[in-house]
Amino acid sequence: MELKKLYLKGRKSFEESGFECPGIEAKAILARSLDADPVELYAHPERRVDPGRGEAFERLVGRRLRGEPLAYVTGRREFCSKPFVVTPDVLIPRPETETLAELAIETAGLMKNPRVLDLGTGSGCLAVTLFLESHGCEVFASDISASALGVAAENARTHGASVGFVNSDILCCFAESSFDMIVSNPPYVSAAQYEELPGEIRHYEPAVALLGGEDGLACIRKIASAAGGVLREGGFLLLEIGTGQAESAERIISGSGFSDIDFKTDIAGIERVVRATWKK
Repeated sequence: MELKKLYLKGRKSFEESGFECPGIEAKAILARSLDADPVELYAHPERRVDPGRGEAFERLVGRRLRGEPLAYVTGRREFCSKPFVVTPDVLIPRPETETLAELAIETAGLMKNPRVLDLGTGSGCLAVTLFLESHGCEVFASDISASALGVAAENARTHGASVGFVNSDILCCFAESSFDMIVSNPPYVSAAQYEELPGEIRHYEPAVALLGGEDGLACIRKIASAAGGVLREGGFLLLEIGTGQAESAERIISGSGFSDIDFKTDIAGIERVVRATWKK
């Protein structure tokens, strides 16, 4: 079958199933099936597609039609203009987290050769971006999931990022005063909010990377209470937080001994990242 006909077939399937952007879905999956850049699909629409590749395309379309996230179907997601491998072992990177990356890069620039920890790294998108965009930054990344660390390590290799990976929960295995900055996108969805999430998220993405306890603040409490033990004097803690959590997060973090607390809003104007300074 010709490339264009295969694309149109996929697009029609998505249109009939009520997908908002059927053309984008079909192009992304077709590019993945052919291991090609999407631009090639425009350049050679008459190209004949190998039957095996065509069957692979239809299988991937089927997965997407059943509700699996596009990023898992294609195995890719862009973050800060760079492609990252994603699997069901890791949370799919969100645009909101780019706000955390931006503030982390800015904060790293305030220090000389800072030692930074990305706590709960998942796909490694934050750690890799920090290494690539922050001159002289020594980056470490931890996660409780060994499978997630495997994905993160693959992304680091792909982008040529030198990141030290550690299989650990929260901050229990790190030495005292060993970091200048801790960044994290912790689970911050409450139990009630989790039940209201779309099935595409609840049924496919790892719950451990989303659920932050009954009120969504459990992991923020744990990190805030432990971070001071591994941060150097004047070090920074940067956390992504959920909508409406700014006041509670500020109270928790200040109560854990941090000061100079400020927030950065995301593209929707929501206070998305909290930054605080550790003062012993």
